[in-house]
Amino acid sequence: MSAESAGPPAVGRLDLDDLRARLAAAPPGAAGPRAQDGGPRAPDGGPLQPLGLRHITEGPGALDQLGDVLAAACGGTSGPAVVLAAATPMSVRGEGLRETIGTLIGSRCGFRWVIIGPASGAVHADEPTVAAARAAAAGAECVVTVGSGTITDIGKAAAGPGTALIAVQTATSVNGYADPFSVLLRDGVKRTTATRWPDALVVDPDVLCGAPAGLNLAGAGDLAAMFTATADWYLAAVLRAGGPPYLGEVAALVRPHGDRMFALAGELAGTGLTGTGLAGTAARLAELARLLTLSGITMGVTGSTAPASGMEHAISHLLEMAATATGGPASLHGLQVGVASITAAATWAHVRDLIAGGALERPPRLPDPDLAADRISAAFAHLDPTGAMAAECLADYASKLRLLSGADPLAPLRTAWADHEAVLGALLTGPEALAAGLRPAGLPVRYGELPAPVDDATARWAVANCALQRRRFGVADLAMLLGAWEDDDIDAVLARAAGAAAAASVP
Repeated sequence: MSAESAGPPAVGRLDLDDLRARLAAAPPGAAGPRAQDGGPRAPDGGPLQPLGLRHITEGPGALDQLGDVLAAACGGTSGPAVVLAAATPMSVRGEGLRETIGTLIGSRCGFRWVIIGPASGAVHADEPTVAAARAAAAGAECVVTVGSGTITDIGKAAAGPGTALIAVQTATSVNGYADPFSVLLRDGVKRTTATRWPDALVVDPDVLCGAPAGLNLAGAGDLAAMFTATADWYLAAVLRAGGPPYLGEVAALVRPHGDRMFALAGELAGTGLTGTGLAGTAARLAELARLLTLSGITMGVTGSTAPASGMEHAISHLLEMAATATGGPASLHGLQVGVASITAAATWAHVRDLIAGGALERPPRLPDPDLAADRISAAFAHLDPTGAMAAECLADYASKLRLLSGADPLAPLRTAWADHEAVLGALLTGPEALAAGLRPAGLPVRYGELPAPVDDATARWAVANCALQRRRFGVADLAMLLGAWEDDDIDAVLARAAGAAAAASVP
């Protein structure tokens, strides 16, 4: 049996009109796996946000259609267009990608290239960089982003109202190509900011094949969040702790493809990018890109990154903030998320074990606002002695504290834990299985294995303080309310994650 036909079914080409129809038919507030048989329901909410991504051009030869895509996005007019890219060299079919895109666009309209960030290509979506991109895009009828998720995020923030935005995806590195958000740096803190959808997304597997293999595999690490973030999303909805209502129909766009994602990543790790392996690699990268696109769409239509970003992303954000503040190298976001997903899965296992032992029967341990402020100040002082980073984190965390200020924030879990446990059990994957899925794909499963290795002390700091970085409620916050996020608890979680990584490393 061929690799393409074995295992979980492949993810087919995306039909946005069909997807819109399916989402429009989804009942509000459906809780997911058990909703149809009398299981619990998350709080009802308003309608889903419109799917603002109007067009996807994907498959072999997609890049060659860029001129037509641009003309359609601009209503048939002739520009001008601004093309945003980093200084990093890129290629397609052995030719320079910039030169190829220049020919394709130049035959249809006037345009100019704008190189974002330093000559090294290491672009950060900080306030000065976004401001420079916005100034460069002023007056353009169309903005085209060519490059990484960071370049795409900057383009979403730079393209003003009425300006068409086309994203040319150059790697299967993140799910942020197909959502209306940008992860921007504010006072050194990673913040997800509502910006806008791209009007069109162009995904050519020949372009994806030109990206470094590690960059492409990083997307599988980013998608590993589905095994933990979906549960965090459900938890926050049940506790009414902010964020969007949980919708099983939206989660089902991505979560059932978890096994297929691991299979794709494993096949990509074992397939060469030359000779007879090239066609197979292109097909697999195209499929991985579809999964990343679906993941981005789940965030966009819920109006939140909650469907794909839980505790594991908060850990990754802290690692990136630490690297930026200290001037050290940072690993790719998706690779960090993959490792952090194992930690998040271990945290969920720890919390569920404690609840099985009666932890929900005790009164919740509500965080003291003054102590929380002191803890946040102490946690981030070594990264920013000015206190601006801590103040930014506290501002977000304080809103979470206000949501939890009721007499018993855990009452919704306590009154129907068996039902909620059944839903969570269907969403979650244990740390051992998660590590076993990541390892065959050649993805790191320990913080010390990342391309920019993270030492034990920094990893522990990020895990211990991940809940303090943002208002999003997740499993680490639940552990705190249970009085189960003390030093011994964090040590136990890290030990279980380390054990899962060790077991996955045995030949």
